[in-house]
Amino acid sequence: MTQFPLHSPRPAWVSFGKQVLRRMISDQNNAAGKRDAAFQDHPKSRLLDTLNDLPRAQHRDSAELDQLREIGIDGWALDDQGHSRPATVLPPSRSLIALRLAATFTSSRNVLDTLLAPGAVTVLSGFRTADADQILAACRSGFLPGEWKVTTRGDEQPRGQTLRVLQVTTSTGTSRIGDLYRLERNLCEALQQPSPLLILLPDGESLPDNLSTVLPNPVKLEPLNRDILITQMEHSHSATGKIDRKAVEPALPDDSVLARLGDPDILLALRAPDARSAAERLATAISRTRMQASGAGALTLEAIGGTSPAHQVAANLVADLHRWQRGEIEWSDMSRSLLIHGEPGTGKTVLAAAIAASAGVPLIQGSFGAWQARGHLGDMLAAMLACFQDAKFRKPCVLFIDEIDSCGSRTDTRDRNQAYRQQVVNEFLRQIDLLHREEGILLIGATNFPGKIDPAILRPGRFDLHHEMPLPTRQQILVMLERAFPDSGQDLGPLSRKLTGQTPAVIDARIREARARARCQGRSFDPGFLEQILGQEQGSRSQLDERIAVHECGHVITAWLYGEEVKRVCLCPTGGLTERTAPPHAGLQADFDRQMCIHLAGRAAERLVFGTISAGAGGGPESDLAQAARLSLAIDHELGLGIHGNAWLGTPDFARLTAEERKRLQERLDHAEDCARALLYPHRHLLQEMASVLIREREFDANTVKFWLQALPRRNGTNDGPDRIGEDTANSATAFGATSG
Repeated sequence: MTQFPLHSPRPAWVSFGKQVLRRMISDQNNAAGKRDAAFQDHPKSRLLDTLNDLPRAQHRDSAELDQLREIGIDGWALDDQGHSRPATVLPPSRSLIALRLAATFTSSRNVLDTLLAPGAVTVLSGFRTADADQILAACRSGFLPGEWKVTTRGDEQPRGQTLRVLQVTTSTGTSRIGDLYRLERNLCEALQQPSPLLILLPDGESLPDNLSTVLPNPVKLEPLNRDILITQMEHSHSATGKIDRKAVEPALPDDSVLARLGDPDILLALRAPDARSAAERLATAISRTRMQASGAGALTLEAIGGTSPAHQVAANLVADLHRWQRGEIEWSDMSRSLLIHGEPGTGKTVLAAAIAASAGVPLIQGSFGAWQARGHLGDMLAAMLACFQDAKFRKPCVLFIDEIDSCGSRTDTRDRNQAYRQQVVNEFLRQIDLLHREEGILLIGATNFPGKIDPAILRPGRFDLHHEMPLPTRQQILVMLERAFPDSGQDLGPLSRKLTGQTPAVIDARIREARARARCQGRSFDPGFLEQILGQEQGSRSQLDERIAVHECGHVITAWLYGEEVKRVCLCPTGGLTERTAPPHAGLQADFDRQMCIHLAGRAAERLVFGTISAGAGGGPESDLAQAARLSLAIDHELGLGIHGNAWLGTPDFARLTAEERKRLQERLDHAEDCARALLYPHRHLLQEMASVLIREREFDANTVKFWLQALPRRNGTNDGPDRIGEDTANSATAFGATSG
């Protein structure tokens, strides 16, 4: 007795889909475009199709089928002559689109009642721009009943039963305005004709509000799924119209992942000699895509072990994404975007990859640098659009966009490329807004210079959260060392201390350099060799480290005395770093005076301990002196607290200060340093002891700082500041050229 494969019941649209394919083959074989009578949608034809699709319609018995399956042959696909392929096969890109259309509209009757109903207007979405031509070809060659024709020309008078097709294709930049105008004009012309209208709306395109509100809701084209692929393989990989579903179905991936496969993966899989091999190739492609998307060996947030606000927010985003996937929260109830800023090499890209790896979703990467490298404005905007479309196609996912500051700002009137810049920013804003209408996509941006970005990009709703990426903690450095020396079995703590204060990129480069030295010297690369190299480099830094440590501890003690939270202090190869957070204040004169005092406390500590000062408080625009000077000038020119009273004079230019203004600036900064030195003097022994331990440990976290300073009295009142002095918007103090993390 013949046995039949166990499989899920076929959906109702399958017979309709096979009829469409047969019509398309007939049309392909008939140069005149007339379908053979054998392929007409006739009741007898439908009955024969249904009987042929029954699993019992097989002339081989179960024993023969099992024997063929064991040697890798699909007995269900073999005809009486031993052929396993049909004589004529449609190109897969055409047949797959035709089957997706059949799965969307389910039957010929439903096509007539919905798509082809008198006066019907149908908006079809859920496909890529490249698929629009295939949809049009399917409508012309088999999807519609034989008497129906298709036209895309508005000036062509419909004759007989005609479906008018209108495709939405808009450009980017200034050309988009003209495209939208032509779209509305063509739509109004089509609506005046009695013919039914099909509007093709590819992914990445959108209708203007005045059209989307009056047109019906889009019908989404059925995405690629298991049933569509099985029907496709019954068409392309069988001479009988049937395949061994018992062998094929277990190998096919789930619908959710099939829908995210790209055309190359699908077309390569369908080149397999039989249906089972094609299914296995699809499974392999999905496995490979998952590894590439998540990043092979990508660290998770747990493995990174960061404790900064940026890391905490990243963990919250992943947790909320999981809650949304479980249906516990609505997508609109969670934050969906994060902008990470910080100095180069701090691990912004690594954090984005860790978010994707922890969430178990693909990571889609794009950057303004890569987009701009494509060529002129049109090419650049097309690359941007393709990146956003890829994210929508592969959701749920994380979309990471690097170098956002390269887009610039429309407010910068000094830019000679202002027209170019405006179109880039406008299109980027549009793509972000369209992206946020989708569910399941986390948007992560990265920049080294947030001040150069257009304010419209930075606002909540585009990038909800903004956080700075700090230098790695010792615990994070330990994770990097454990990956570099997975089987060392040694205590890597001392080595992590020597690398404290360096960016992950620098640490990674130092490890590679040491590995190269070990190869050249014919030695094994181990933690001891790396520690030896670092020790040689740091051996001549003892006096410099001592001064840096005193400088940073001066910041820490003064900030603590004024009631601020000190989160971290560490020594860096280029200087030191103090991370602190000032409590909210009322903007009184004393509040700004305290900030100036804290900025100059490192300089005051050097003078107190060594009797001399270094250039560590000076340097770039984020140095201690620069921040204190900006506060002092803001008091007089912008805040209405200085000698000019209620006048607002705008941001002063340092190069154009008068002699009197320079003298007043110097006196105010000198007074701030004197006040800081007076605060530190009673605690000078603690200052030196704390600095000596910091030299050895290289880093103090918030708990360690609290342990050292918990016995010191704190000044929490608004009037506890120095007599006269100047807000620290950076909430950090730096020295010797280092920037805050």
